[in-house]
Amino acid sequence: MKIKILQKYLIAEFLKYFAVALLSLTAFYIIVDFISNIGAFTKHSPEFKYVILYFIYKLPEIIYRMLPLSVLLATLLSISFFNKNNEITAAKSSGLSMFRFFAPLIALGLALSVFAFLLSNFIAVKSNVLRRVVMRRHINKDKSYNAGSVYKYRTRNIFIHYKRCIITAKVMEARSKMIKGVNVYVFDDKFALIKRYIAKTGYFDENGLKLAYGQEDKFNFETAPGFSQKSFKAIVIPIYLNLNFFRSYTLKPEFLSIINLSDMIAVAKKSESGLSYVLTSYYSKISYPVINLILILLGISMGLLLGKKGNSPVSVGISLLSAFVWWIINSIALSLGETAQLNPFLSAFMADIIFLSFALYLITDID
Repeated sequence: MKIKILQKYLIAEFLKYFAVALLSLTAFYIIVDFISNIGAFTKHSPEFKYVILYFIYKLPEIIYRMLPLSVLLATLLSISFFNKNNEITAAKSSGLSMFRFFAPLIALGLALSVFAFLLSNFIAVKSNVLRRVVMRRHINKDKSYNAGSVYKYRTRNIFIHYKRCIITAKVMEARSKMIKGVNVYVFDDKFALIKRYIAKTGYFDENGLKLAYGQEDKFNFETAPGFSQKSFKAIVIPIYLNLNFFRSYTLKPEFLSIINLSDMIAVAKKSESGLSYVLTSYYSKISYPVINLILILLGISMGLLLGKKGNSPVSVGISLLSAFVWWIINSIALSLGETAQLNPFLSAFMADIIFLSFALYLITDID
């Protein structure tokens, strides 16, 4: 019974420190963001209510980003408080396993990871779109901008990589599925140009890309004359695209849920283009929430190892240093994954794996 009371007390202390840390970090983030965007907020003299609305819509994303550091801070500060009052010593002297003692805290870490995942994919994504609309439409006074503009089709200066082809076009009409001013470059497996199609218009359907009124150029420099050309009124090329290929894949993951990214993966696999970038973004949507649980484990093991030396300043310093190290590792790994220099799954989970390994190494000695 006494152990359950101590466990409830531990959770209560954790939640207290967690709330203070999250509120403080969120407030600090908002202040820094406001100062960094002060020029944009004042340039067009918007009503101040829209600036407030901007930060209200950004709040879910801020909370999502600040959760891991808040979790680590709260864990270290809670254990520091318990060490200071000899509560950990009392639990150990009763013969209770530290794994069992901290089980409720670990379960809470798992719950926070699930909460972060849901927050990112089903709340923050929508609020981020609304935030973008407020910034562009009401603060920057671009009245033509709306929620659909965030995911708008690329309608001019089209450039698409599809398998061994590169398609360019001057204009795309989404409703008619037609492109104008079309150039299609076809390459062999050594990426040597073998064909080029130039056409006035092109149309996408289930049979492929239909080009109208153009010319076909063939290149074969190993034989004479090496170049041939012929005109056509209509021709069908085995390029199977749909309008999803014209979506702007340069969107940041904060505007895309894991469901959106799943759809994009299917498109990227079909086109054999941009797959590494999309997969890395997809896996990062899972890896970032998981860090909350990992930091609970790390905080427990480090808090116990530090003992009474782990006072508040030390806990804050360790938390900030850990956050900085994780951010550096994660940023480098994601960059390598997006550019296909590292496996997308490994790049997204690289920082988590390193921190989890370190936490497990330390936690083996907590008893």
